[in-house]
Amino acid sequence: MSGTDGIRDVKCDLAVIGAGPAGQKGAIQAAKLGKKVVLIERESRMGGACLNWGTIPSKTLREAILDLTDFRERSFYGRGQKGFGDLSIQDLVYRLDLVLEGQGALIREQFERNGIEVLAGTARFLSVNLLEVLGPGGEPTHWVQAEKILIATGSRPRNPDDVPFDDDCILDSNRLLRMSRIPESMLVLGGGIIGSEYATMMAALGCRVTLIDKAPRPLGLVDSELGTRFCSFIEEMGVEIRCGRSISKVMKTPEGRARVETGEGEVYEAETLFFALGRLANVESLNLDRIGLELTKRGHLPVNPLFQTAWPNIYAAGDVIGAPALAATSMEQGRLAARNAFAQKTHQFPEHFPFGVYTIPEISWIGETEDQLRDRGSRYLVGKAEYYEIARGTIAGDTKGLIKILFHEETHEVLGVHILGTGATELIHIAQVAMHFRARIEYFVDQIFNYPTFAEGYRIAALNGINKKAAASVGS
Repeated sequence: MSGTDGIRDVKCDLAVIGAGPAGQKGAIQAAKLGKKVVLIERESRMGGACLNWGTIPSKTLREAILDLTDFRERSFYGRGQKGFGDLSIQDLVYRLDLVLEGQGALIREQFERNGIEVLAGTARFLSVNLLEVLGPGGEPTHWVQAEKILIATGSRPRNPDDVPFDDDCILDSNRLLRMSRIPESMLVLGGGIIGSEYATMMAALGCRVTLIDKAPRPLGLVDSELGTRFCSFIEEMGVEIRCGRSISKVMKTPEGRARVETGEGEVYEAETLFFALGRLANVESLNLDRIGLELTKRGHLPVNPLFQTAWPNIYAAGDVIGAPALAATSMEQGRLAARNAFAQKTHQFPEHFPFGVYTIPEISWIGETEDQLRDRGSRYLVGKAEYYEIARGTIAGDTKGLIKILFHEETHEVLGVHILGTGATELIHIAQVAMHFRARIEYFVDQIFNYPTFAEGYRIAALNGINKKAAASVGS
């Protein structure tokens, strides 16, 4: 039905704003419940930042770099493998485009199969149940009346006004994927997950990388032992780490190079610069003032455990509500929000879930870090398996990895698992299942793992921890 001036009126049970991970899963879940779903997406490609500029592109790029540079073979055959000068950006982009096209087509197919109507445009609130969709020129194209609304608009890189971003020298995570060449040198501002991932990828290509951050070390969320080991590893790769520095100025020199001045009086220059100091929620175009929805101090939408905003019919999920802002957690948030919206039986968001950092090497963990347990005065023990102790580690050429299990000194319940090395983001799910069922450390000792695999490191680490306790008991 068309309304005034050709504007189409649409009615639905659920309107979803954004086609990223949270929006996708929320829309599909509601459709599976027999609800009429309309999804509004302003970008030409489905998938949101996760598919087009974030998770999928960066992980695809990482895999392409590892394969095309023969990086995994360097421990056997030295560092004289393919790197800077042997590869072109086209070699990397070819694989990237194939993956993005395939994933985008899959999302569109899933929407069609579930009867989800997709409207192209930018959504804004006219009331708590009415959305207006604007076309490319800002003209209204649809009015969407919805019983329930899910905000899943995601986030974008934080781009301060005083940083002269361009598409060649000063880059953010979106612009980096459009590079026309592989640079000889790069400054990376920010030692968080995104900055660390791209820093190690560029170093694997042979680019001279300087990582600058105000924190004491990169990846402050990571268990300090793994964080220290990670720093040693990437320094061997050639990454120059400059932590404890405050950024006072970012500029492009007359010669077209990136230049950074720090508050400590240091100056750094490189061919390019990657700015990775935070992300912002995409909320500006939603017209939230119209319906009285307020943001947190960090610019996110506050929600309750059901993912409801201050309006009970309006839900929000994914990056727009803040941490943990992972693709995996966003998917589950979107699914749970849809189930809660239509009063379906469901569960609370999981207490424990894995984090995955796709640096080189990979890092993944679940549960508490040793730092957290120590600060709280918890009684815990540590079991470790070095990758050089695992036959698969030697076979794969990774002898510097580590599996670290933290367990309670008395009950032996597993409290956390931290892994650095090949396959870390896959291996962590063994710990996830164990912790869900409140397994004791003996569980890993009593099981048989395929040999040779990285997974048998769980058994080695468990035995290491139990033997330490036994030795301590004998000594006392």
